[in-house]
Amino acid sequence: MIASGHHPEEKRMLTPVTANQFHRPMGVGKTAPSLVTCARADGRSEELVVKFAGGCEAGIGSLLREAVAALMAADLDLPVPEPFLVQVEPDFVATIPEANDRYRLAKRNAAASLGWNFGSQKLPPGFATIAKGRPISQAMLPMAAEILAFDTFIANPDRTVANPNCQSNGREFGIFDHELAFRTEGILFWKAPWEKGGISFPKGQPDKLRHVFLDELRGSAPDFQRFGGAFDVLTEARLQEYQVALPAEWLQNEGDLAGILDYVRALKQNLDAAINNLSEALR
Repeated sequence: MIASGHHPEEKRMLTPVTANQFHRPMGVGKTAPSLVTCARADGRSEELVVKFAGGCEAGIGSLLREAVAALMAADLDLPVPEPFLVQVEPDFVATIPEANDRYRLAKRNAAASLGWNFGSQKLPPGFATIAKGRPISQAMLPMAAEILAFDTFIANPDRTVANPNCQSNGREFGIFDHELAFRTEGILFWKAPWEKGGISFPKGQPDKLRHVFLDELRGSAPDFQRFGGAFDVLTEARLQEYQVALPAEWLQNEGDLAGILDYVRALKQNLDAAINNLSEALR
């Protein structure tokens, strides 16, 4: 179930499940997310796209950013698939076939990822990756603008024309892959989005750098009132719930999470300036 449309009082958490049936690798690349059937504690099954820590550039740090971004997106009522914590055990790894290089890579990644990993609910039939040059319907433009704002504000560089990490069924979106979000240290010329000059969308950016919705939204004046108001749910108590929801083994270097949560606090405190900067950059 996509989070968009859930009631604010239904706070999304990270449901723990156990991986028990490998289906196939999804997509390409070294991350090698895989389609896996997982079991809830009550025995119900979930078909999830699982990202193994062993295949991620920053290992557990990547999964931590995935989880916080998914929880935050759900709290802001953005269309993110339901997030899960996926327990990977040796018996499951042994069942992964070695049919070709992609399967072998998935098996290596899973074998290096015993313990908790990140999964998200597979989008339902009818969803497909957004094709370059295909216009967005007028009815979907407000959500496209909020997704652009979310990515800009959490420093997520990985939803581009070349790599959308977004699917649609023509009526709604599903967004995923946030392992590169919140990485602001050491980025040349990076400024916080609420600072003067913190947001710019230079013309002529290549597909690999240009946000998937930028071309549709440039020159427009989106209304970010709903999006800005949604940040009210990101209370200090809710941010502490994020921390409690994460596995202890992900928090061995608590500096990662502390830095992310401090950033979210600063973003909320300076949200009006960030929205003004974004609106100006889109004009």
